[in-house]
Amino acid sequence: MFRFFSSCICEWRYVYISIISVTIGVWIFGGGEVRTIKIIISLLLWIVLDLILGRRSQRKHNRTLAFEQTRGNYRFYKNGTPLFEDLFDEISQAQDQIDVYYYLVRRDIISRKFMTLLKMKAEEGVRVNLLVDRLVSAPLRREYRALKKAGVDVAFAETPKFPFFFYTFNRRNHRKMVVIDGVIGYVGGFNVGREYIGKSSQFIDWRDYHLRLTGSIVRDLHRIIASDWTYNTGDALPSVAYREGGKHPFQLVAFDGIGVENTFLTMIRRARREILIGSPYFIPTRRIHRELLKALERGVDVHILLPLKRDHAFVKEAGFPSLQNLVLHGANVYHYNAGFYHAKLVLVDEEAADIGTANFDKRSMFLNKEVTISIFDESFVRHLRSEYFKDTENSLVYDKEQAANPSLGTKVKTQLVKPFRWML
Repeated sequence: MFRFFSSCICEWRYVYISIISVTIGVWIFGGGEVRTIKIIISLLLWIVLDLILGRRSQRKHNRTLAFEQTRGNYRFYKNGTPLFEDLFDEISQAQDQIDVYYYLVRRDIISRKFMTLLKMKAEEGVRVNLLVDRLVSAPLRREYRALKKAGVDVAFAETPKFPFFFYTFNRRNHRKMVVIDGVIGYVGGFNVGREYIGKSSQFIDWRDYHLRLTGSIVRDLHRIIASDWTYNTGDALPSVAYREGGKHPFQLVAFDGIGVENTFLTMIRRARREILIGSPYFIPTRRIHRELLKALERGVDVHILLPLKRDHAFVKEAGFPSLQNLVLHGANVYHYNAGFYHAKLVLVDEEAADIGTANFDKRSMFLNKEVTISIFDESFVRHLRSEYFKDTENSLVYDKEQAANPSLGTKVKTQLVKPFRWML
């Protein structure tokens, strides 16, 4: 029944017919004693129609932005402390305009420092534009009012709306991007919060990948922010002056709930020697699962790095059937045990890599707005590969014996979570 949500290719017309038939029967033959059933079935019908028609509308109005390969310079971060030190320092030096999108801004010491800095720059006369996700930003209403009062232009992305309320409620803008004066850009997996600098007692060290960019690539990054701003506000961001150039080849793509799966499939199919996958969540589609098995069959070394700890319920169980099958067919799986692994990486044959905000799960492939940066610089790709295997040294190997003998709890949870894999 729920196969559509996990692969978006199921024949949902049979679900339509079944639910509509039952609903008609209940409403015609049911008396007052079945009023609750009528309400429940009507609600289920509305949700199913909402999801299907919402998905169709998304496909029809898809806003994926794919840019040509360009050039830039980069600074790579895998820890939050040096990232935020550099980011906050460069925000403090901004002269003209600061454009920011974050999926999540916490209410804690580093977030207060971040917002205080934005207020200070706005009061100095610098144009400051802040876009945040509507749902996850909801607890910070008081802080955003203070920002607006100081002169920061604050807007909200992905507000749930009719006629597809349930579908849009599940769609999030998962991008994390900053452009300063049109010259410096930041993009990657870090949100703003204390856990991202290793101050969380639950996760301790937070591993993620983030880039500081300069050169021509910043123009494309700013175009993504500007597009999101216009889509959510109806207004255009003020233009900025860019600087061209850069040593290294990059390519940005802003996905709109469509295309991430095909990007991963293309990379997997081109692999001849090695595939490295890093993600906080591993819930591949059936198509991707089949291609990974084919890669193993043709002798490709497949490595998958995931966190040992979880930050969301049932995400491990949702991906367990695929992970189990891949391990039993020869894939190498590691669970990072030195903190929380939140990096997003697909690297093939030491030649090309994708990093950014897209997780290896259904939500990133079919629901969320994501941004990825493709890297074609061989020295950088080799550096990413080296960092990846450093993290595997701080990980527990998930071997064939463990895969073949899951616990009873894992088996039960895996069955319970099956209907919800599409949204995890």
